[in-house]
Amino acid sequence: MHLAKIFNDHMVLQRNREICIFGYGKGNGVIEFQGKTYSFTSEKESFNVYLPPHSEGGPYEMKVTLNGESKTIKDIMIGEVYIAAGQSNMALTLGRTIDIDYVDNNNVRFFTEPNDANENGIPSFNSPDWFICNSKLVDNFSAIGYYFAVELQKHIGVPVGVVSCSKGASRIDAWTAPEIVQAAKYQNMIAIKHRDYEAFKFNQNSWLYKNKLLQIVPFSNSGILWYQGESNRCHEEGAYYRDMLEILVNNWRELWDYNLPFYCIQLMPFNETPANADWAIIREQQELASKTIENFYLITLFNTKEADSIHPLQKKDVSYALSNAVRKIQFNENLEYCGPILEKYERQDNYIKLYFSHADGLFINGDTLLDTYIYDKNSQYIATQIIIEDNYIKLFWDDNIMPIRLSMGYNNAPEHNLYNKFGYLSSPFNLHF
Repeated sequence: MHLAKIFNDHMVLQRNREICIFGYGKGNGVIEFQGKTYSFTSEKESFNVYLPPHSEGGPYEMKVTLNGESKTIKDIMIGEVYIAAGQSNMALTLGRTIDIDYVDNNNVRFFTEPNDANENGIPSFNSPDWFICNSKLVDNFSAIGYYFAVELQKHIGVPVGVVSCSKGASRIDAWTAPEIVQAAKYQNMIAIKHRDYEAFKFNQNSWLYKNKLLQIVPFSNSGILWYQGESNRCHEEGAYYRDMLEILVNNWRELWDYNLPFYCIQLMPFNETPANADWAIIREQQELASKTIENFYLITLFNTKEADSIHPLQKKDVSYALSNAVRKIQFNENLEYCGPILEKYERQDNYIKLYFSHADGLFINGDTLLDTYIYDKNSQYIATQIIIEDNYIKLFWDDNIMPIRLSMGYNNAPEHNLYNKFGYLSSPFNLHF
């Protein structure tokens, strides 16, 4: 008998949903948990056993026996579980960040999916242990996963577990089922790929989907924290990123047989020449996904003044925004987690009204609106006057201008400065008339 490696001492199980215990082995078995015994028969090489929902609590023990071979798992908590997925900015460890706030909390637990591969695709295997949130242990865990869990647990008061399943430089197609990626329609979307596809063998043939993601399916959880897109930032494939996101979301929801919420972090500013990459189009596609994919939510970008690094080291604010999103969406708290998002516009002869969601307390941080341009067929201009009202702004231009486009922060390293009163920066946009 081999239980999936995620089943270890100190783990957190999802409350109020069926708990799936899975692994490998044939024969007759039993699971003993909280004074009850659940019998099962495994006729194939693998087994999935579903226990009824349990409320939060712990610590508990679980004993799994198959054909006389047993494993006892100790110090189990039941609470809220989240999957932190994506590429390097999700994988970036706490010890690499700045101004670290260390917390010791027995009700916060972490697990890093241990299957790995180097850039040549040669597999390796790390320790498959859950561990308790402790200042001596957390430096090698995802910084975003850490701050998210600590902040969430502080407010909801039940155990919180985060499973990190991420890989630096990974592409979205590497996390998607091979039969989907190999289809002609998908291949057309990625016909021109970012160089990370060739540079890292784990991006090919759905390696991460098969060797990392499937190792934790169907471990019950409350949602996916998603931070990815940097390795799909070619303009050609970037234009399809929303579609690829929807495919991945549907793929993962089918795996878990559950309408998992996705909380997506918009890519941060990075100074890279437009000839090499198109970060703006990925951000645009991420915003579009939040408007068109059910149960999909956007945490807008932060300008931490680290645009010269592809890995911003300030991870607290975005982590707290993630926590706010979960608290609002899942726990119905009256919180904001996102910056202003353009929803519609009304154009007149010499001005335009731009209406935003997430716009409570809309304001410009500074004397004038930055990184915002009005274009006619020949040149770019700035607004001659700006008026801010409840959920919209008015931008005026000279009478001799015939605008065909309006953009805000629509470049690789945005410097716009439109915020809501909660301090969240607006999502960039590129509006064609």
